[in-house]
Amino acid sequence: MTAAADAREARDHPALEWPARFGMAAYGVVYALVGWLAGHLALGDREGGASGQGALHEIAEQPLGAVSLWLAAGGLAALAVWEACQAVGGHRSDEGVRRWGARAASAGRGTVFAVLAVLAVMTALGDSGGGGSDGLTADLMSMPLGPALVVALGVAIVGVGLGSAYKGLSGRWRKDLEVDGQTGTVGSLVTALARTGYVTRAAAFGVVGGLFVWAGLTHDADKSGGLDQAIVRLRDEPYGPWLLLVVAIGLACYGVYHVFRAWYLRGA
Repeated sequence: MTAAADAREARDHPALEWPARFGMAAYGVVYALVGWLAGHLALGDREGGASGQGALHEIAEQPLGAVSLWLAAGGLAALAVWEACQAVGGHRSDEGVRRWGARAASAGRGTVFAVLAVLAVMTALGDSGGGGSDGLTADLMSMPLGPALVVALGVAIVGVGLGSAYKGLSGRWRKDLEVDGQTGTVGSLVTALARTGYVTRAAAFGVVGGLFVWAGLTHDADKSGGLDQAIVRLRDEPYGPWLLLVVAIGLACYGVYHVFRAWYLRGA
């Protein structure tokens, strides 16, 4: 049996599939909370952070927060392994370059889920994880060719955003769902959530990536930032709060879509 076949067998085993579904739902809840926190920031609330880490801290403050974080960490870790199996043996419906691109995307998503799992563990243990994206930018800026690396990181983030927009507008997200999640009333709801969520996420990534590019071009780490900083900077622009509320709603839609995706999860 080949490594690809072994990976598909592991991906479809109930011992991994159901924890991965739970992890997908946890990921959706995290993004829904990111949208909720973004809405608060857009309305002028200076507390909290519209990021995955900020959402995890929000979970930690709820009753049974630590237990929820440990469960989320386990599910996200399982989801990271599931995506790793997808990267090795999945996406058989694609061909040629598209298949390898899809597998690379699965590897990238698996890395994101693994990082979130680690952050969930750190948050459950009471570690704030500090640093932030401005600290990351400053560290990169101090390296040889540092500004170029920061620009490259920004371009990569913009690229992820463009990929998110393409997936939402083209309907490529449908290949992630079983047929029951694409038809009837449920299918209509999921379609609205997916298109809104992916396109809004693309806009958010575009702004964040643009901040990194600007920081690299100006050699100023303070000009970079994550979604928190992007929201704060744009909030004071004309019509900024209203635009940011739309973004917040879209990010929440992206999260709710992934809760549905957890139920209708399909390996490709």
